Amino acid sequence: MFRLILCYPFKHHHMSESKDHVWHQIPLDDYEKHMSHETVGQLQLLSHLTKTYLQDFQPETALFLGVAGGNGLEHIDPTITTQVFGVDINEKYLEACRLRLGEQLPNLQLRQLDITQSKEEQVCQADFVWVALVVEYTRIEPCLAFVKNNLKTGGKLIVTIQVNNGAVAVSPTGVESIKVAGDLFVLVDADELSKRAEDCGLVKQGFKEHFLPNGKSFKTFVFERSL
Repeated sequence: MFRLILCYPFKHHHMSESKDHVWHQIPLDDYEKHMSHETVGQLQLLSHLTKTYLQDFQPETALFLGVAGGNGLEHIDPTITTQVFGVDINEKYLEACRLRLGEQLPNLQLRQLDITQSKEEQVCQADFVWVALVVEYTRIEPCLAFVKNNLKTGGKLIVTIQVNNGAVAVSPTGVESIKVAGDLFVLVDADELSKRAEDCGLVKQGFKEHFLPNGKSFKTFVFERSL
């Protein structure tokens, strides 16, 4: 799903609350197999969107929430984006991300966090925060609270949410472990997201919708922190 000086050891915040979280029940290989399945196509689209928005904004400091195995981070130019931070609830995902990208991104810093339990945590002061298919699992308020603590005034927040368009929430791909994610998944209302963001001093500056092979779509919003 749907995250850099290497940082050791990983910091385990609130593990007592999160150790049995559904995202600890889904191996990264299963998650990526499901997300990249030809009927789903989400991993490929998210990588493309990451590349697009990194090129558009060329941030110096970027923060990725729900970084998982680092899909999309291969598009980062470390001579432009000199600080990259990734957050995820699953430390095994973070280890895979470090192994894949640590050499390419020498300033990659990864943190194990459940942002629903760590809304006040300040990981960095980013000028670019990427939140793709995260709000469906964290809900709007905790996610925006965490973002506001980690985004500079004038910084950009990119949020991608899933729209099912009549399809089931978790598409059938033959990957059984992914089904538990459906227990936590809740669709995000685009208007509510925009309104709650505005209440937090995040001004909407852009919007795009992209359709997927199974009829679902991604709605991607660009916000700028004004306060």
